[in-house]
Amino acid sequence: MSDEEVLLQSPLLYRVLRGRDGALSIEVVVGGIVQFEVRVRLNAEETESFQREGQAFSDRMAQAIMANPPFGGRSVKS
Repeated sequence: MSDEEVLLQSPLLYRVLRGRDGALSIEVVVGGIVQFEVRVRLNAEETESFQREGQAFSDRMAQAIMANPPFGGRSVKS
């Protein structure tokens, strides 16, 4: 059993998760021939945007992560 709750699973190859501590993160499949998952913990502003906009916000964030997987040094491999 995972300690995380899946809030959103998208056909765009990402999912939004809520951890046991209540923090949100987004896990995104990235890469070309070799694919892997990276995870970014949402900051307070991003969490608020997700709560307000839902999938529209997370689609944009996932696409930004796919375009730049290090995501400013914030992503970690899952």
